[in-house]
Amino acid sequence: MSTSIIRTLKNIYHSGLKRAAWQIQVHNDTKRGWLVGMDDWGNKYYETDVPEEIHLRTRWVEYADWGVDMSKVEPGWHYWLGYGTNTPPDQLPENQRVVRAYPLTKHKMSLTATPGAYVPYNTAKSKYSTWEPTVAERG
Repeated sequence: MSTSIIRTLKNIYHSGLKRAAWQIQVHNDTKRGWLVGMDDWGNKYYETDVPEEIHLRTRWVEYADWGVDMSKVEPGWHYWLGYGTNTPPDQLPENQRVVRAYPLTKHKMSLTATPGAYVPYNTAKSKYSTWEPTVAERG
């Protein structure tokens, strides 16, 4: 959330009304900054050095498709977003890039709350049973 109305108005002025409206709808905040890079999924990563910005809120991601889900962010970019490094993963020199012993495929999206989500089933016998009332004659 914005810390002041002046900061919000400055961001709307620099970003433009259309982009600011989109940011309010998606991020619930207005931001201004420069594009740092894109990942394989088309997500765009931004950074700013505006002094009015809240501390440790100067980096953000704008997802390529609708829906905010951190599982859509690649590990290198996730590390950069969390201020683990100042060098974005796509700007590392060749001698500093990590070479894996086995190639990784594209990371998979989280399927939680979708029809493709993993649902375990229970094979253990239930420890309790439902109560079924019986009516007995008084006698």
